[in-house]
Amino acid sequence: MDNASVTSNLIISTDRNSDNLSTNRYNTVSDGPVCLEYQCKAYKRRWWILLVFCFASLCQSLLWNTWSPLLDSLLISYQWTNSFVALIQAVSDAGFIVFAFPLMYVVETTDLRHGMVIAASLLVFNMALWNIAFPTNQHWLVAIGSVLNGVTGCITLAAPSLLSVIWFPMSERTTATAFASSSSSIGSAVAFLTSPYITGANVTASEVKHRDQLSPDFLDKLKIGISNMVYFETGVVVVCFVMVVVYFPPRPPRPPSISQTKHRVNFFQGLKSIYKNLNFWLMNIAFNLPNGSFNSWLPLCSMSFRSLGVGEVTAGWIGFFSLVAGVVSSIVVSAIADRMKRRLKLFCVILSLLALAALLLLACIQGDYIHIPENNFIGVLYTLCIGASMFVNGCVPLFYELGCEVTFPVHEGLTNTVLNVVNNLVGMLFFLLFLVPSLASDTRWMTWTCVGTCALSIPLLVIMKDRYPRLELELDIANN
Repeated sequence: MDNASVTSNLIISTDRNSDNLSTNRYNTVSDGPVCLEYQCKAYKRRWWILLVFCFASLCQSLLWNTWSPLLDSLLISYQWTNSFVALIQAVSDAGFIVFAFPLMYVVETTDLRHGMVIAASLLVFNMALWNIAFPTNQHWLVAIGSVLNGVTGCITLAAPSLLSVIWFPMSERTTATAFASSSSSIGSAVAFLTSPYITGANVTASEVKHRDQLSPDFLDKLKIGISNMVYFETGVVVVCFVMVVVYFPPRPPRPPSISQTKHRVNFFQGLKSIYKNLNFWLMNIAFNLPNGSFNSWLPLCSMSFRSLGVGEVTAGWIGFFSLVAGVVSSIVVSAIADRMKRRLKLFCVILSLLALAALLLLACIQGDYIHIPENNFIGVLYTLCIGASMFVNGCVPLFYELGCEVTFPVHEGLTNTVLNVVNNLVGMLFFLLFLVPSLASDTRWMTWTCVGTCALSIPLLVIMKDRYPRLELELDIANN
């Protein structure tokens, strides 16, 4: 057994000699705590579990953001349109929406390992379809694979708080959630680099405009590069599958905290409780309107910035640094919030105000309401996009934890599932707007949509009443 830190004593069983509890001994879904005394422990292996989960989440988002950074290359080499690329991401979000609750029901009635094995398997099937799609020129298989990838997100996007409450003590929970939830942003950021650079694509706005004059050799080079990128992602996904299968236990022998042993309501009672919880829905909408629209806009920033003369590679670097900044921001903010646990709402309001300011400036620059000198233009784009991502994505783990507090004792996985269903619904609607020809050709509405959703979220947060029953349970028992 790992050398583990003892966090508290808790009476939950009748077998005082048991050191290794059975896997269902402190089931937090349908079983109340049984009655014996043992010590809560935080096991060192929790960091491996977090690493595997983060890598799976990274792979899912890497695949989700594969095609957007290559939009100009796909437009030239395979005659893909803006609408088709947006549709691929829309069907991925639709896959999440349709299968989110069934998969989370599987996790609640079994354990997180079952969900992770399903998720890793779907990633492998996704890559199998993509490897068939391009040699056979059957690009509809890309869309089918993207649906499978969206279903994978039902686990990797919805379970960060569940993972943290199963494996981490109260003092590390928000930070663990930050790492687990931010890994999806890292995957999307990596895609901004791997997609253009593994393919060797460096398509400029001018080449897109004069694509009919490009040589066949140039087009063949782009197609070979796209195939190489698919092979690279296949290797990454296979590694992820092996890591999950080799070692990802369902739960530790002993719980890391007292709240983990607290009886949770069952799946359907939890859904009913969430449905009636007004404060949760205020927080849910305040979180997902700006987050869902911004994180749908950012992968398509090359499309949004094309009218400004920004090329595919430059837009990719802007997207990369923006998402990395969002990851760093979320971890730093969460580490601070772990020491100020009753101030989650305040953090979210402040970050939302800052995000609104950055996005409003960016929209005004794109609309020529603010003039920026040419030699400073790219630097200003970097600054505003990075700032907006830091503020929008910096509060993601805070919203996850706040949602779990507001809905407690509803299962953390179910709460995060509802949050992510709404998030994917917002993203899907954003992408489906590209099916309107006028909106697909003039993309200035994208940034203004982010401004509007961010502005709407702030009053919703202000009127929401935050409460922390899960935290209070931990503190009450610790004090006694």
